[in-house]
Amino acid sequence: MYRLNLFSQKVLFILALVFVGIKPNAFSQDLVPSDSLAKVLINKEAEMFHIVLTGDKVAAEKMIGQDYITINADGVMENKIEMMKTFGKFKGATTTLSNKKIRVYGNLAIITGGASFYIKSIMAAKIFYTETWVYRDHQWYFIGWQGTMTGLPTYYPIIFTVLGIILLYFVIRLIVKKIRKPKFAMA
Repeated sequence: MYRLNLFSQKVLFILALVFVGIKPNAFSQDLVPSDSLAKVLINKEAEMFHIVLTGDKVAAEKMIGQDYITINADGVMENKIEMMKTFGKFKGATTTLSNKKIRVYGNLAIITGGASFYIKSIMAAKIFYTETWVYRDHQWYFIGWQGTMTGLPTYYPIIFTVLGIILLYFVIRLIVKKIRKPKFAMA
C-alpha cells in the first residue's frame, strides 16, 4: 500500500481544514442584507421609481448602468440606449409597491415585489417585478428590470362589457333603421 509521508499528511490535513472552512462560506452569500444595506437599497429603489415616474432623464443616465437590460410587462426587451429613447413615457404616473423582498449576492442585489401603476388614480397595470442592482465604482447601479403582468385590473371587464353593450345598441339601431327605411314605389 501507498503511505503518505508526514509532510504530505500535514498538507492534506491543512487543505481539508481550508476546504471545510471556506467551502460553506463560498456559497452562502448574504441572502438577507443587513438593515443598513436594506435601507440603502430601498432608498435606491424609491429614487429609481421617482426618476422614472417624473421622467428625470439626467438622473436616469447617472443611475442606470451601461449594461442595463429590461424586459417589460408588454414583452418588449431593450438595452439602456433603446430604453432611453422612450424614457419619460411613465411621467405623471404613480405606483404602490408590495411584497418586497431583497436578496444580496456580494456586489449584486435583487429586489422582487409587486407594483400597481396608476394614471390619475385609475389603475393602469398591476405587475410582479424583478430589479437587479450592482455595486461598482462606490455606488449602486440599476442594471436590470423584468416585469410580468398579473392580469388585467379588476375594472377592465366592466369597461369591456359597457363598450360591448354600447356597440350592440348601435348595431341594432342601424339594423332597425335599415328595416324601417321606406321603399319607394315605382309608378
